[in-house]
Amino acid sequence: MTELFSRWLVGTGCRVDWLMARSGPGPSEIVIASPGERTFVLGSGSIRARLAGLRLMLRAGLAILRGEYDIVQARDRSTSSLLFLLLARLAGRPFVYWMSFPMLEETLQRARDRREAIPGWRRLAMRAYVTAGRPILYRIVLQAADHVFAQSARMKATLIERGVAAHKITPVPMAVSVDRFNLSNIAPTDDRRLGGRNVLLYIGSSGPSRRIDVIVRALGAVVRKGYDAVLVLLGNTRPTDRDSLLDIAKEEGMADRLIFTGHLPLAQALGYVRRADVCLSPYPAIPILADGTPTKLVEYLAMGRPVVANDHPDQREILEASGAGLITDLSSEGFAEAIATLLSDRTVAESMAGRGPPWIAAHRSYAVLAELVSSVYAELVRVRPR
Repeated sequence: MTELFSRWLVGTGCRVDWLMARSGPGPSEIVIASPGERTFVLGSGSIRARLAGLRLMLRAGLAILRGEYDIVQARDRSTSSLLFLLLARLAGRPFVYWMSFPMLEETLQRARDRREAIPGWRRLAMRAYVTAGRPILYRIVLQAADHVFAQSARMKATLIERGVAAHKITPVPMAVSVDRFNLSNIAPTDDRRLGGRNVLLYIGSSGPSRRIDVIVRALGAVVRKGYDAVLVLLGNTRPTDRDSLLDIAKEEGMADRLIFTGHLPLAQALGYVRRADVCLSPYPAIPILADGTPTKLVEYLAMGRPVVANDHPDQREILEASGAGLITDLSSEGFAEAIATLLSDRTVAESMAGRGPPWIAAHRSYAVLAELVSSVYAELVRVRPR
């Protein structure tokens, strides 16, 4: 969102005010990032910070009522979006909802998942929130919204099934800014642990729902096929998830071939992607993830690396259109076979890899998507509701 809005839309003349809460304790404040962008940060922790946050919300609400904004937009706010819908209606301004993820469905899944360390009372509260939130979001907010941005064409189809008018839904998938994710600007990492080895790489969440266990076991199968491979897990990993994955690696005899990098600055992280021989994108096609558009996949392709991904609506669409990787099932055997295919013929692998950057520049660049989003906003302002 910051790439699309802060960089591309603000950079082309839009003015954006953000209203968002802190992820941890801290004061309420207004942060001005540029002449066209400021953030109303709602404080957390102390009573004073929370009261100051309420004052900021009131200030933003009054600005909406005074007509200071051409468009009011809520993103993934299943229940509080109702307030901003009402404010937009009172101000005679278009209201837009941006759905990047089925948040209510994820909340319900977490409440049901016994692997999650959640107290019983909180599970009940989460279920109650979903029960109240579904009619608010699907029967009121999305029906009344002047436009809805969805994560994918599949999510658009899901929303149509729920009764949202097709003509007011625009899919905006995850993308990249190609100047940042550009293989010619990034040098491969010189991490000595990778020297002379086949590097398999995964970037992203390592939580249980993402099935990273599949690629850890695939590493074992690839090594047993005769390849001197390591698996790099790039990004933050919770201690419990790390321990679980290490246990699996030990079962496979691969504990010394599993590398956790933790969170890294973008340029440093992309150095690992640049060095990878094969990038991996396990992404379960379970209901709450089937409508998604995995960011990691487009990042791999933008960096010119060959990919192995499991069969998932967006992943299949991208790899079939670009020809930049292989699709398999979500099993360690399937991933291992596809990885071995790419490692056994580097000419074919690099030919696939070379197809990624031009396809991303044409179809999954934020510069291209910013033009799409801007055109929708312009039309909404032109036919502003009365």
